[in-house]
Amino acid sequence: MKFSGLTKKGRAYLAKCQASSTPVQFTKMKFGDGKLIDNENPADLIDIKNIKIEKSILSKEQKGDAVVLTTVIDNVSLEEGYFPRETGIYVLDEGVEVLYFYMNDGDETSWIPPEADGPHRMEVKINLISSNTGSVVVHNDGKDLYITKEYLEANYTQKGEYDGTAQEIEDRVVAAVGKEDGKFPLNEAIQGNVYYFPANKKFYICKETQNRRISVPDVKFEELSIWENRKRLENLYTTKEEKTKLSLTRINNVNLNNITEAGFYTSSGWANNISGLPQELNNNGGKAFYLVVFSLENGGYCQQILYSFKGIIFYRAITEANTSFNQWRKIG
Repeated sequence: MKFSGLTKKGRAYLAKCQASSTPVQFTKMKFGDGKLIDNENPADLIDIKNIKIEKSILSKEQKGDAVVLTTVIDNVSLEEGYFPRETGIYVLDEGVEVLYFYMNDGDETSWIPPEADGPHRMEVKINLISSNTGSVVVHNDGKDLYITKEYLEANYTQKGEYDGTAQEIEDRVVAAVGKEDGKFPLNEAIQGNVYYFPANKKFYICKETQNRRISVPDVKFEELSIWENRKRLENLYTTKEEKTKLSLTRINNVNLNNITEAGFYTSSGWANNISGLPQELNNNGGKAFYLVVFSLENGGYCQQILYSFKGIIFYRAITEANTSFNQWRKIG
């Protein structure tokens, strides 16, 4: 048995939105493998029958009174495969989440394999009625989604300050790691080569050559991430050359505008409480860095060079007495 349409609660909600000229507020999608039985009315459902995965809405495209919603299903951490035959789309009705649209394809659907069989993802687009007053997406942080190259270019390159392509961003990631020799699953692995595992978006270096099929990284691979590189760099807090010692001062809970004393500093955590950062690094993914400060006249003239663990370098200075730092300038 197959079905595709608004639920009774969905129709009532849509009518209310149209009467009050308010947009439809979409929240999420759920996918499951539940089957419809004879004489069952799917419009009466208030939730999908057997949930397998819940996903945020990746994008929304309004087309008159209709809307196209997009998300991505994957098999990350999936132990048993399933057929995603049922789809539920939910809305927010006066603070309560309601099953708005339900679709069940019966047995006419694709199989999603377990993660052990290799990474798998599938883009899903649903075209459905919204409202003549439009629609919005709420509670959509996107943390559970793969981002497609098309979505990345449309939302983070073309609409942002960066005017390159998603491929160029991918190339920069590979350059930051050093190289990429392939992606899991592998038919063989060479010692010293670096391989990417799409399921967790991490790189691994092969410690021993293997002539076999490898679905996921095992003990013969070592994670090669920015985090691991940073942990290794932390072991280099002191450098000795001709009995001269270079000390790195750890900083937290500080404003960089107040650091005008010459020295070498490090913020060794992603979530450290640091202010005065370049805007690009002012987030929990960018607050790990080295800072070199050159100073004259007790800080009256000062230069700061910030080396981010993200592979970016910034520079700024106080060039006149009794003034503040000028704007950060990215130089690498």
